[in-house]
Parts: sequence; structure tokens; C-alpha cells
Amino acid sequence: MIWTDYFTLIKVLPGRIVTPRFGTLDFSDPYLPVGKIQTLFDNGFPYLKTTWLEKDTLYPEPPKAVENISGISRELASPVKKPSKKKT
Repeated sequence: MIWTDYFTLIKVLPGRIVTPRFGTLDFSDPYLPVGKIQTLFDNGFPYLKTTWLEKDTLYPEPPKAVENISGISRELASPVKKPSKKKT
């Protein structure tokens, strides 16, 4: 399988990128194992985006929330609202 059918790179150009789990990967190679790329995406790798084909094939159900380093889940986190001051 060609990983570029399921994922695309964002914010970087294809080439060698140091990943936290697998070391240096050459993302210009279309024949990287899809399992590695999927694991990176599931762990919150910031340079991957899914394609429409990936959503139907690899994730028939929506993926569960993944906890990032701070322990707050990505999908369930909401922005903190500042308290509003009331005019008197």
C-alpha cells in the first residue's frame, strides 16, 4: 500500500523528518509502511492529515480521543473562557 493514499503531509515538505517513535523517516518514499504512519497519526504527529480514502478504509468508526503529552485529550479539549465583567 502507498501511504500517500491515506495520509498527506501538512506544514512541511516531503523528505526526512525525525519522528518521536520511529526515528528518522523519509516521507518522500511512497512505500513507507502504512501501519507506521497510522501509529504516528494516532499518537498526535502534527504533520499528518487524513484523506477521504483513509477515513473510510482505516477508520470505519471515528477514532477515540488520544491523550497528548499534557494529559488533555485533543478532541475533547475546549478553549478556556475568560470570566466576563458585568457592568454596574
